Amino acid sequence: MVTLYALAAARESVSRNELLQLADAAPDEAGQAIDRLLQLKVLTGKPGDPVRLVPVAPATAFTQLLLPAIRELRERQTTINEVSAQLVDLLPVYEKSVMKDVREHSLHRLDNVDAVRLTVSELSARATREILISQPGGPRPEPVLKEATDRAVGVLDRGVRTRTLHQYTAQFHQPTVDHVSLLVEHGAEVRVVTQVFMQLIVFDREVALVELIGNPKGALLIRDLSVIHFLIGAFERAWDEALPFPLTYEREQMLFSSEEMKTAIVELLVEGYDDKVVAKRLGISLRTFQRHLAAVLLRIGAHNRLHAGYLLRDLGIRHEKRAQHAPGHRGAGQGHSPCGTARTTP
Repeated sequence: MVTLYALAAARESVSRNELLQLADAAPDEAGQAIDRLLQLKVLTGKPGDPVRLVPVAPATAFTQLLLPAIRELRERQTTINEVSAQLVDLLPVYEKSVMKDVREHSLHRLDNVDAVRLTVSELSARATREILISQPGGPRPEPVLKEATDRAVGVLDRGVRTRTLHQYTAQFHQPTVDHVSLLVEHGAEVRVVTQVFMQLIVFDREVALVELIGNPKGALLIRDLSVIHFLIGAFERAWDEALPFPLTYEREQMLFSSEEMKTAIVELLVEGYDDKVVAKRLGISLRTFQRHLAAVLLRIGAHNRLHAGYLLRDLGIRHEKRAQHAPGHRGAGQGHSPCGTARTTP
């Protein structure tokens, strides 16, 4: 492109065909370069003879091509500054009215998704140290992920530590993997577990949001430090048992995750939960649960679910779990899975 512009600038005028002949390049490549020079307005048709092209000074082309865009950007920046100033002026009013009621109560119900989103945005913007997130269930819709990504990147770029727990099935949802990959690049810590105790967000260990029973679109805002301390303890226990979120589908990781799922199924079956409850606790569909259950039954030699319960009790699963969690037990946190793989707390 530079060479062709130099050839044109050395002449009073030149035709496209003449430039193609002068170019030391393939016709297609030279043609694309000429088109780009025309787009940049450093070449233009000669008045009265549009077949001939005449060179134009880059400074002149700059004025014609970019000044309108620069003018528009300046106008938009002015608008942004004005709106920002107005919003800053309104912030104290909001603090004295809407948020006053929230701050004065240790528990506050948010009964709709708009109120939850507004509160999450508000608390995320105010966080200065750490945000803990537990996200149970399967993958979230892509628009929700996009909103969460934009908010989380802003938080991470301010230096706020963020730790997130996802459930087993989320690692097989590509939009979720892309979301996690981007956050990890910005410094987030993300792990995956077979079971998640509840949907939870804790801001700076001072404010928490948990799911509302019977209203999945709402949340309960908690400011009671004793309750928050309990929730953080539950989160930390789940975090210690979790694995790093796999950003690539490595065979060893997938096999290990599958064995972890089977082990979790066994533990919940021993507790006496029915199929639907186990599937919900693990964040998987009933059909996926039944597929894993079939593999478990085959591995321990059970004919049916009832037979499996008998065999599992016979294996001493309950006794082993109590022994592992007993105070002073040297093997706490480690054990042998009835599914045939050693389990070690990461």
